[in-house]
Amino acid sequence: MTTDIEKQLIETNLRFRIATRTAKLGYWVFDVKSSHVEVSEELLNQLGLPPDYKWTLQSWKDRLHPDDYDRAITQLATVTDGQPTEYFNVFRLQHSNGGYRWVESIGDFIYDDNGDLVRMIGTHQDITRRIEIEQALDAALENSIRMNESLQRSNQELEQFAYVASHDLRSPLRGLQNLTAWIREDMEEAGQEVPESVLEHCSTMGKQIARMQSLLDGLLAYARIDQTYTSTEPVDLNQIVSEAIAFVEAPEDFEVRLESELPTIIGNSSPVMRVMVNLIDNAVKHHPGPSGTIVIRGGVAEDGTAEVIVEDDGRGIPEEHRERVFRMFETLKNDRASGKGGMGLAMVRKLVLSCGGTIRFDASPLGGAAAITHWPTDASQAKHKKSPELTHRLLEVITGSTDPTDVESTESTNGQ
Repeated sequence: MTTDIEKQLIETNLRFRIATRTAKLGYWVFDVKSSHVEVSEELLNQLGLPPDYKWTLQSWKDRLHPDDYDRAITQLATVTDGQPTEYFNVFRLQHSNGGYRWVESIGDFIYDDNGDLVRMIGTHQDITRRIEIEQALDAALENSIRMNESLQRSNQELEQFAYVASHDLRSPLRGLQNLTAWIREDMEEAGQEVPESVLEHCSTMGKQIARMQSLLDGLLAYARIDQTYTSTEPVDLNQIVSEAIAFVEAPEDFEVRLESELPTIIGNSSPVMRVMVNLIDNAVKHHPGPSGTIVIRGGVAEDGTAEVIVEDDGRGIPEEHRERVFRMFETLKNDRASGKGGMGLAMVRKLVLSCGGTIRFDASPLGGAAAITHWPTDASQAKHKKSPELTHRLLEVITGSTDPTDVESTESTNGQ
């Protein structure tokens, strides 16, 4: 007849087995003197072995990965031959399907009355998925470092090329500009009247030279934009926008106003100021009428970033051209004589990106274009660090699924 104590022991043992099975945590008991090993069903299950499999110390040794064998054996000998305080071992064991599973084994010790070690009791946890994720992260980090180094080299080469090109091309441009003046002077000194057609050609040549100089200036300025602004100082967007409005000095018939309170961002004030000045100035210059309205408004977006919108009541930008305007040397109007380099919005985008922000164009309720910028804040950076989207993308790369529960099913499949 089963006593109450025996019933309690049976119930406790059952609860322990259920808990270890649920936690997918195997356990083992090792008799140091006899080398007898007792293991749980979960430990055997992790290696794809049947519950009645006879596990011995030699079984463990035979299944050790060749690269881990010496280290794992040495670690075990260190604790069995001395006076250990802890046992921690990480190794790979061969699964019944021929593959290997990473295992983390942690043990404790039982001593007799003489202080001699007689038994070790420990846990056996399959950490294969964790190791794979760590390896994937390490590989991604190494790849990111390589790409960053390659990008830095490319940027340095681009800056050097832009500097050399703009510098070397200035001399012949100055020569061409001087040449037109010399032609006129030579004809006047010879007592010849300069034909109207020659004057028009010289004027056209001067405009084209000025345009080329503007293009070179823009190319050099674009190349010299810092690739990243790492400053983490708070930047008051209200102050930045107010200063930008004053700096532009729009015509009297233009109304330029800040319509809403703007948040504080984290970054560098210099590139933000340049962006706001360029956007406001761009809205004024490309407005079709002698008067107009330019409104700057914004707030905190759903993702925690600071949203700043610069919009006007001008002609707007057709949807099919809203990406094109950010390209270098691109202008929507085919006005070669304008002398404009077509680098303004390209530089604006590069400045915004270098600060970790984004920019795009959309239609404005005022009837014109709306330049929508987003800038990082403390809130957006904290949210990005905890973003589940990053975790889901990583899981998808490793397991082929964005469902975290599939990690367990994948482990089970690999263990069969």
